[in-house]
Amino acid sequence: MTDTPPSDLPYKVVKRIKIAKGTYGSVTDLYPRLHETAQKYHADAIIHYRASQRFGFWPWRFVRPVIAGTAIQWKSPSAANCRLANGQEL
Repeated sequence: MTDTPPSDLPYKVVKRIKIAKGTYGSVTDLYPRLHETAQKYHADAIIHYRASQRFGFWPWRFVRPVIAGTAIQWKSPSAANCRLANGQEL
């Protein structure tokens, strides 16, 4: 989700995540890596999700996809928290 969950859905921040591709491509190419990283840290959701095309080391005509966000764990064990928080599953 792109925002912060409602205050009635408590969570714990696990890790800030930034994933980038070294070359041209789509942000959707990074979804499997985002999912693997979230699983690695036992995260339940990603908040403050941002995806964009950014300039790499060589700024002229070279952009690459980048995803950033914050991995969280819900404090209440409800599988529906993402839906309650207006999030979506990837």
